[in-house]
Amino acid sequence: MSIDEQWYEIQLSVPWVVAGAKSVQDAINIAVAEVGTRTKSTEARSSEILVQDVVCPSCGYEMEAALCTTDFALVVLTVIVEMLAESHEESERVAKRELGVRMKDIPLTVLETRPVDEADEKPEMNFADLGRDVQSRNETK
Repeated sequence: MSIDEQWYEIQLSVPWVVAGAKSVQDAINIAVAEVGTRTKSTEARSSEILVQDVVCPSCGYEMEAALCTTDFALVVLTVIVEMLAESHEESERVAKRELGVRMKDIPLTVLETRPVDEADEKPEMNFADLGRDVQSRNETK
């Protein structure tokens, strides 16, 4: 990590086509698993995959963005990755390059990019602390 580089969180919209899904939930599970496999092989420090929600314009009901037909399904996912870069623009390019190579012919749309501050980083879980009460955990640190 050079002095000018920092971690950025990039959110991308990924439409994923699933062949042979028997139900909407089956299509979602397959899409998340396939995208997850591809995302793990990138240079991302961390990643998260969520199914996007859509809102009915007439009643306001929210539902998952998944459409299942006889032989195919379309699931719209949000992929959130943390990438090392020197700027917002470079972080978007790095994320699209890293994911785009692994997801041929899939349009990747950047939804949001933000720098990850040191305060935003999640502390690592110490498994030895599991089961201890909060006061005794703080005393050992």
